[in-house]
Amino acid sequence: MLFADDIVLIEKTKEGAKAKLELWRNALESKGLHLSRSKTEYMECTFSQERNTYIGDVTIGDQLYKMMAK
Repeated sequence: MLFADDIVLIEKTKEGAKAKLELWRNALESKGLHLSRSKTEYMECTFSQERNTYIGDVTIGDQLYKMMAK
């Protein structure tokens, strides 16, 4: 029996994060596992002096993922 609890993906761009999440989704589904889309959230972090800006919605397939509350 296989279990995975929490996964953290770190990427510099929204597109990179979407691509990495899609790879994870495909790998998990090939083993009979799945992402809980209702529990999946994302967070944007900037490490500069610039003010944070909203990066927009993140979708994989037809599923919209929500941004975490800060």
